[in-house]
Parts: sequence; C-alpha cells; structure tokens
Amino acid sequence: MKRFKISAMLLSTCLALGALAGCSQSSAPAVGTMPDKATPHESESVASEISAIIYEAEDPEDAAEAPADEDSFSGNYTDSVDGEYVDPDEAGQIYANAFVSAFAEQNISEMDTENLTVEEYLDFVRIYLKNHATDLISYEPKGEMLFETFTQASAHEVIKVFFGFFTSDVFGSGLEAPPEAHGDQPAGPYFEDGRFWYEAYNTEASNRFALVDSYTVNEDGTVTLGFTVYEAGPNDNLYDCYRLSPEEAAADSTINIVTNGSATVRINQSGEYSLIYYKADI
Repeated sequence: MKRFKISAMLLSTCLALGALAGCSQSSAPAVGTMPDKATPHESESVASEISAIIYEAEDPEDAAEAPADEDSFSGNYTDSVDGEYVDPDEAGQIYANAFVSAFAEQNISEMDTENLTVEEYLDFVRIYLKNHATDLISYEPKGEMLFETFTQASAHEVIKVFFGFFTSDVFGSGLEAPPEAHGDQPAGPYFEDGRFWYEAYNTEASNRFALVDSYTVNEDGTVTLGFTVYEAGPNDNLYDCYRLSPEEAAADSTINIVTNGSATVRINQSGEYSLIYYKADI
C-alpha cells in the first residue's frame, strides 16, 4: 500500500482543542438530550491519537509537535515521502477518509446530530477509543461487575474532533451510577467519579474503512462527502488503508466493497470537519 503524509496544516486542526473557547454551562443537561456548547478541556491526548492516524508518526507526541506551515493554505506546502511531493489536495483526501472511516468502522447506518442524545454521543466515543486509543480505556471492578471506563476529558476531545463543539464539565453527569450486580440494566453509559462506565465485554477490532469518492458543496456552505465502505484484508493496517485512492483499493484483491454512503459536514476556518448527518446503505 502506498503511504503519504498529511500536511501540517491539517494536523494542526486536530490539535486545536486547547486553543478554542466556548460558553460556560452552570447546570447539567437532562439525560437523553443534546448538550449545549460549553467550556473546552485542555488535555490533547485523544487529539494527538487522532492526528497520529492521519499524520504518519509512530508516536502521537511526534505528531503533536509537528509545526503548522502557513503556506499549506495556499497549496505551497511541500511534504515528501522518499522524495516524492505530496499535494495538499491529496493530504485533504486522507483527512476526509480518516474522518468518515471513524463512523464506517462502527457500522453506523445513520447518525443525525440534530437528534443525538448524550448516551449516543458516549456510545460513539467508547467504540472510537476501543478502536484507536485503548490506553485511554481503564478496567474497573465494582461489586460483581467489571467495567470499561474513560474520562470526561477523553469524551470531550473526541466529541470536539468529530462533532465540532465543546461539552461542559457536567456533560453526562446526570447519568446513573454504575451498578454492582448483574441484572436487566443496560450495559451503559453510567457516570461516577468523573468517568463514564460501561459493562466490559470483548470486541473484535474493526476492519472497515471508508474512502471518499465525491465532494459536493451545498448551497448552505456545508459539504457532502460521498464514500465507499470497504472491508480490509486480515493483514492490512487500517491506517495505511486511509491513504489509498479508490483505484488502489479496487486493485487490491484483499479489500472488499461493503456499501456506499454519504456524510454531510461543516468545515470551519481551519479546515476541520464537524459531522451533521451520516448515512450508509446497510
């Protein structure tokens, strides 16, 4: 598989969490309702993990330290792999693939952010962390139960990167505390001690990814990304798959087409995407 690096400009969009500010919230949102935009969190561990997916760095800290280049906005950014020039448009393609793949790998059929609940945001965060940042998942016993937990800061970062808003310190705090005995209760999410809790279970790592093959600017300024979802081969590295062109994927006999779909996103001034609506034909 052919490898490319993304430009530092797009890398920097994944690391903007600590530099942005929102409106503070004084009360907890009701469980099952959409939270308001609120105070940012400064931890960048998840953002670094995400940028490392796109920027070809073995260590997320290396990606976090990569400088942004102002010329990248004008198309003059020069990056290379083995001396080969990488066009900023190609870097943008890799970013789009990685963004959409985060939803495709969870086998999501439809996601409308106008109607998402707190629980649905947290479900997305949990699976994303299990797929890409397992070091941010802790296993905690409670009574006869074993839980997977992650911090509010981790949730805030993932939500900012993929949905484009800052959640407050009280986001999700209205959820019930985790139980101590098995019963008819859901697997989660629960909330206690600044962490979200889900009953632990084993899952297989995702082998799905998406490649964006159309880009439509809508009248309201949003963009619709048409994409194809693929199933990678057993020995394929998904981070490499994000860098494939549709033609390269079609020529790879280990990769199978699963379905097609579209994602409508907002794009901010730094070039970051925020999901509005996702739909896949599954």
